[in-house]
Amino acid sequence: MRHHRFFPKTHGGPVPPAEPGDARPPPIPLDDAGATRVADEIRELRDLLGWLRQRLRGEHTVRASVLTVAPLGSDGHLLLLGEADPSSSLEPPRLKVRLAAADLAACRDAIGDALDPAALVNRTVVLRLQTSLRQRYGRGAGVQARVIAVISVGAVPVEGEIQRERTLQRLRREGRRLGPGTWEVPEDPRHIALIAAEFGDARRDVEHVLRPLEENGLIRLHRIYAMFEGPSAEHSLSEAFGRAGELHREHGLSATLVCRGGGPVEGFQALNAYATVRAATGAPNVIAGLGHAGTPLTALDAVAARSEPTPTAAAILVRRLVEATGVRAERALAAFDAALAENLEAAGRIALAGALQGFAASLGDLAELADRRLRQLNRGVERSLLTGLAAAAGVGTGATAEIKPYAAPIEVLGFGDGDDDDPAWEPGWALVTAADTGLVIERYRELKSHMPLFLHFRDGTIFVRVVPTFVTYN
Repeated sequence: MRHHRFFPKTHGGPVPPAEPGDARPPPIPLDDAGATRVADEIRELRDLLGWLRQRLRGEHTVRASVLTVAPLGSDGHLLLLGEADPSSSLEPPRLKVRLAAADLAACRDAIGDALDPAALVNRTVVLRLQTSLRQRYGRGAGVQARVIAVISVGAVPVEGEIQRERTLQRLRREGRRLGPGTWEVPEDPRHIALIAAEFGDARRDVEHVLRPLEENGLIRLHRIYAMFEGPSAEHSLSEAFGRAGELHREHGLSATLVCRGGGPVEGFQALNAYATVRAATGAPNVIAGLGHAGTPLTALDAVAARSEPTPTAAAILVRRLVEATGVRAERALAAFDAALAENLEAAGRIALAGALQGFAASLGDLAELADRRLRQLNRGVERSLLTGLAAAAGVGTGATAEIKPYAAPIEVLGFGDGDDDDPAWEPGWALVTAADTGLVIERYRELKSHMPLFLHFRDGTIFVRVVPTFVTYN
């Protein structure tokens, strides 16, 4: 492993003096090429930080573009500086500097009272900075810079506005649809194309918002990397929009996100070019999230179906579309459940009414059947009792009677012992039953030859048999 040592040269910056009683060897001097004379010598980290502190401490005049301005309460403002002349770098350098309230007052005294920090956004400035090394608790060392003077402020360029209007006029003459009129609300957002720089804050901001949806399988994010600055930016963006059109024909894109971070106005020239904007008209549901709130609108913003001030806002718009789809799905499911419950309830009522009718009919049939069975059972019990009584009476007397047609009635006395205590005989009822079946004989035609019978009287029972007799009339 190589050990880089950044210590002051013997002929350059001052060498920190050694503390009394410090047994450490003095720092190793560097030669003119910046390499150590003893390659295998290892120094302490505090020596490196001391050397960096000496190197970073100083005043510098820089030319840069103000990307954002954020207030720091009553202490001043925080400026984010970027490149004044954009290059093809995909990750342009950035530096945060502090403009204190006292320094702002001094700058206004120097260049005029019209200096407004918020008006510096997207303008080229020449600043005098004081830099040093800052120790941040828990985060290590970092570079801090403070604005001590504002030397000049560039005018807002109008070339971008002119190019923007020319591009839009040309597209209107061609009869192309532009702006919010091209927006078609996706019913179920699924495939989303993202056109952004491969290395930059814009892609990270968009992925931070949409990654949970992508990980849960709700959307699929198709990443298309392109350059937004430099001589190749126009061609790169045109190819990116062409790739988005191919994805739309293949998968059916729900939206096309075009996102880039803030920067100087010159860095957005490719987004005003005719070739870039014309290619964007072939992509579905273009959502532009370009720069920040202070960035002037580009031709792509005017052509896009939706224009958001930042990449994060554009990603949030896509997330809301997905959430709205979920809400519609929940409402549809609720309506389906309600309709299903209503239909099931109606069908259940009809089925229940039919079941109740069938149950009532079944109960009627069962009641009728039970009544018939009870009547049969009563008859059977009655017959069984009569049969038993008749059998008992027949066994006791052994008497036999013959019935002849047209014969006089036979008077049958009781089968008691003839005591005087018996009650006097009274006319009563008589019952004829078949001895073998116990059936009650009600009519003459039910009698058969040699049929055994029981004659049941109020005071006794006698066993008889039917004997056919033929009578000849002279």
